[in-house]
Amino acid sequence: MRVLITGANGFLSGHLVHELLRCGYTVRAMMRSGAKAPALAYLDIEVVYGNITDKSDIENAISGCDVVIHAAADTNQSRRHTKDYYPVNVEATAKIIEAVSKESCRRLIFVSTANTMGFGTLLHPGNESTPVSTVFLKSGYAKSKLQAQKLVIEAAKNKMIDAVVVNPTFMIGPMDHNPHSGRIFKMVLNKKIAICPPGGKNFVDVRDAARGIVSAIINGKSGECYLISGENLSFYDFFHKIILLSGQKTRLISIPKFLFILFSLLGSFFQYLGIRTELTYTNGRILCINNYFDNLKAVRELGLSCSGMNKTISDCLSWIRVGNI
Repeated sequence: MRVLITGANGFLSGHLVHELLRCGYTVRAMMRSGAKAPALAYLDIEVVYGNITDKSDIENAISGCDVVIHAAADTNQSRRHTKDYYPVNVEATAKIIEAVSKESCRRLIFVSTANTMGFGTLLHPGNESTPVSTVFLKSGYAKSKLQAQKLVIEAAKNKMIDAVVVNPTFMIGPMDHNPHSGRIFKMVLNKKIAICPPGGKNFVDVRDAARGIVSAIINGKSGECYLISGENLSFYDFFHKIILLSGQKTRLISIPKFLFILFSLLGSFFQYLGIRTELTYTNGRILCINNYFDNLKAVRELGLSCSGMNKTISDCLSWIRVGNI
């Protein structure tokens, strides 16, 4: 069975390719021209270069494939307007749905985000039926992914295609060559004093996420969403684990919510002036909430396994120590 992965040079995609090969699939990897993908070096895969917003490039990549895992996305948190995310996150997804239908592919796996669903508390974490929080509807990235997710679900419900949506939380792990989520380690490592936001989130080992998503090819139910989540931790507890497991003597300081929001407002002002920054009022509010989820549905239906965060963090630290970040 031939599987196409879009955005194949990404962090999750690299692990998906490795997991697909381990499971015996034939892999075609689509990425933009000039993209670097060190995680895919020397692997027995077919690579196609193209623009994810170009209809002909999409059709060429999908031609002859049985399954498409659409993982390409614009995740840049410094964009000012929601519309800036639409070409890649929404319009390209619509073109992929059309091409999957035209090619009569067996299944589309759409990689969305947990931020299209509502979070909860440690005692009552959010799940697939929890309505999206209004704070995430202020995020251009989350809003665009929600719109794309709706297109996929609608196409599946209308029997246009067979499709499953997977919603990963915050993924960490080795092979983060162009660190995005891995930048969280830079906030702590080799620092005498580390500052952490007042909120928390769900952390998932990217290798567990890859296994769960590949399982969805066979075990996922068309038209359904699956939270791919792991362990709920406050930022303070997560940073404390990094400090303990790295053997550092770092003083950890939590910023009060009101002060963090103040800094976030300042970031939004800078963005208004045209200065690129990821700390905006919306992103600051998100970092102040306890963004917690459960994974019972994915565990039950996809066989999702969850590594302990201590092991995941230890593996990340080992990978970083050999000079990868």
